[in-house]
Amino acid sequence: MATPQLGNCPKCKKLYFRVRDICDDCHKKIEEDFLKVAAFLREYPGSTLQEVSDETKVSVAQIRQFILSGRLIMGSFPNLTYPCETCGTMIRAGRTCKNCMSRINQLNNQHSTEKENSQDRKNQSGGYITNYL
Repeated sequence: MATPQLGNCPKCKKLYFRVRDICDDCHKKIEEDFLKVAAFLREYPGSTLQEVSDETKVSVAQIRQFILSGRLIMGSFPNLTYPCETCGTMIRAGRTCKNCMSRINQLNNQHSTEKENSQDRKNQSGGYITNYL
């Protein structure tokens, strides 16, 4: 078993033994925030993300992290949506909306096609000299 190393907590910058990604104090605070959000959603399942944040004083980013990590199941909360990381459109799953995902896929396809064409040009260039040497 590896010995824990010292590190600074990415949230509060406090020095701590790296047992997890954040220090114990920040971990406890996140767990308390999760319990607040879960209790509020149990009582008001039709709430929006902003309403949950306003009432519980838990940041929208933290609630979004609870959703993305699977701690909050979206099927139980019909009005709970969060913004796409790329364009800000409200979504219920993943990190990007379908439109942004299709644009990303198109750019990736275009990039791979250009890369293939570039490779073909490299293979064809200088062919006369290399064929006869």
